[in-house]
Amino acid sequence: MLDDSAAADPAARTPAPGGSTLSASSLRVEITAVTEDVPVFRAALRAWLTARHLLDSRGEDILLAVDEAVANSVEHAYRDTTPGPVVLTALTLAGTTTVRISVADRGQWRTPTPEPSPVPLRGRGLKIIHAVADVVHVDRGTPALPGTTTTAEFTT
Repeated sequence: MLDDSAAADPAARTPAPGGSTLSASSLRVEITAVTEDVPVFRAALRAWLTARHLLDSRGEDILLAVDEAVANSVEHAYRDTTPGPVVLTALTLAGTTTVRISVADRGQWRTPTPEPSPVPLRGRGLKIIHAVADVVHVDRGTPALPGTTTTAEFTT
């Protein structure tokens, strides 16, 4: 579901899983942490960036960072349990040329384990996000309040 209506607090709107909300300056999309739902994020984010004329400036960096953060949530957050929600929030910061993207899940943070190979095939997601974003913060939650939120900012 895509909602074009504006609200005083777009982040407060909670669509049904698989839905998205869109306002003048923000986007919120929620999926279930399964591989089949991941393209919903990319399509919604690409449309949002295009509508704001941001795709040409930093769009590919933003899309790459979101792909990596979502892949982490889908692969790791709900391991050994039923897949739960993954929420993408994108917004432009008022009075700036900065786009803030957050990807959040309710799973439990798992410390990356080193690969035995000298050229690991996995574990590069956060490194890629750090390489393409201007600012990155990862909130790993706690055992009592699980959930990981990866936030990245991009100056356009």
